[in-house]
Parts: sequence; structure tokens; C-alpha cells
Amino acid sequence: MDNIIEYLRKIRKQAQIKSKYRAKYAFVGVGNHSINNLYPIIDYLHIPLKYILTKTPETAKIINKNNCFIEVTTNFEKVLNDSEIKGIFISASPKSHYELVKKTLQNNKNVYVEKPPCLSILELLDLIETENKTNNFCVVGLQKRYSECTKILSRKLKLPNVISYNYRFLVGDYPEGDNIFDLFIHPLDLVCYLFGNYKIISMAKTNFNNDSVFLQIRHNNIIGNIELSTQYSWKTPLEHLIINTNSGIYEMQNHQILTYENKPGTLFSIPKDKIINFVPERKILFNGNTFLPIFATNQIVSQGYFSEIQTFADLCEGNKTVNKSNLSSLKNTFNLISEIKNYV
Repeated sequence: MDNIIEYLRKIRKQAQIKSKYRAKYAFVGVGNHSINNLYPIIDYLHIPLKYILTKTPETAKIINKNNCFIEVTTNFEKVLNDSEIKGIFISASPKSHYELVKKTLQNNKNVYVEKPPCLSILELLDLIETENKTNNFCVVGLQKRYSECTKILSRKLKLPNVISYNYRFLVGDYPEGDNIFDLFIHPLDLVCYLFGNYKIISMAKTNFNNDSVFLQIRHNNIIGNIELSTQYSWKTPLEHLIINTNSGIYEMQNHQILTYENKPGTLFSIPKDKIINFVPERKILFNGNTFLPIFATNQIVSQGYFSEIQTFADLCEGNKTVNKSNLSSLKNTFNLISEIKNYV
């Protein structure tokens, strides 16, 4: 048994340290999100970065002191003209994403871009048209689509059996950016991803800085109630989704815990729990337990960051995988955002 355990450990270790990526890549941006989340994933996957692009020469000099194997530059044209570069990661200012993505696709490079890829439905349609004219692709960094909880819900949910959902996305004040494109895009995109086409039934906002929006949405036969707010706290943020189906109730909290509780049903139109002593069974479908510091429960993995980066690299290398966040799949999300912005 000891020999078997040791053999399995050896295989796992070799798989972790062995690189399966051969192409060359570039990264645009050195912001907090890139440094804390995206660069560590790229390093873990051994994705060969040839360039890091910064906005200023001063930043390039600082990074160059700590990097001997990656060229740091402010010259985007140089990267675009390098035939070795197969894919470019873009995580810059949202205002610059549209032009950067378009230019990258036009120069025959694949692109991963952090959300949002652009700032209007018209810009999105233009990027889709640009992508369709090339043999290249774009993966958008909407990590909630790749989270472990979303993966499970995508497999478990049978849309004809879904009755309704309630979604609360509550965070603290956000004066430094666009709360809809920077924050609310995640829950809005997730409901479009899970439930499909939508129609807004009603919409309301608070009178306090327009930072809280309340929506009621219909997806065919599914009714959804959504609360989006930056009037809570960053110390105790909450992302809480309850999905009511014919057979039971799914409950997801912060993409860290996902449970399912069965419903009693009826017998001759009479609720069974009025006839028998029904005890609901609550199953834990996912639990991001941080007690053990292992790969599967690391928040970079459970929140979906790891899978989206891996998906992009695999697509660039021709490995079998699925792009869950291509540009065309964002049409519903951007139309919904446009309606909310027009109302607010």
C-alpha cells in the first residue's frame, strides 16, 4: 500500500510541475487583480509568457529588475507583430479593453480579456463581427461561469422544472468605478448564462445614489427576483442565490457553498408533509472548505479564475475544451445591462 501511495504522489507531482503549453504568450496589465489572481495561475500552469506590457516606462523598469526571462515593454505593436505570440491576456482599464481586443483580433492573435470586454452592446457586436472575420477567438473573464458551483448547477438544472429564483448581490460602497460593469455584471451574466433569454417585468432603484437596483425578470416560464446593491459592507459581502424547482431547492452562497434540499411533493393534490412526517434531506453539492489548503478548495479555483485561464491556454494550444464565455454568448448580458443603465 505504501508503494501505491508513493507512486500516485509521484504521478501527481510530475503532472503539476510538467508544462503542457508550448506557445508563447503576452500579458497586458499589472493591476491588483492581475498580480493577485491571474499571474499566479499563469505561473502555476507554466504558461510561457514572453512579454508583459505596461502603460509607463517607470513600471517597466521596476518589473524588469525582478524578471530575467520575460521582456517588459510599453510597445504593443511589437507584441502584435511577433509571430511567436499565440495568445494575449488583457487585464487593463475597462475603458481600453474594446480597442485592445479589437486590435489583437485584427492582428491574428487569440485574446483573453478581463470583464468587461467593452462598454456597450454596439461595441460588443463590433467585436463579434471582428472575431468572425478571423480564425481567432476571445475568452472573456467572467469567472462565475467557470466556478465550481456554476458547473454543478449547469449539470443539475433542468430548465423546464425551474419555477423561480431569488438572487441577492450585496457589497460595500464603490466610488472608484462603474458598479454595473465592474460588479453587477457578474450576477446579471450568471442569470443569463443559467436561465437564457429574459424579459424585464419590473425595475426599481433606491433614491440613495442609485446604488441599489431591484429587478423582476422572466426567462420563459421562470421568474427571477434580483437585488443588486453597493449599500452594504465589503467586510461581509453576500452573493446568495436560491433556485426553486419542482423537485427541490438549490441554495448557493458566495460560490463557496452549494446545497440541495428535496421537497415533499403531493399525493392526490394533497401536500405529503401534511399527511406524513416528512423530513427534508439536505445534500451538500459543493463546500469550499478552507480547513485543508488543497487545490480544489482554493478560492482561485472555486471562484472560477483558474478554469477560465486554463480554458484560454488549452484553446490556444488546440486542446479539447469549451469556451463558456465567448463574445457571442454575452449578448443577453449586455442587453440587460443596457436596459438597467438606461433606467438608472
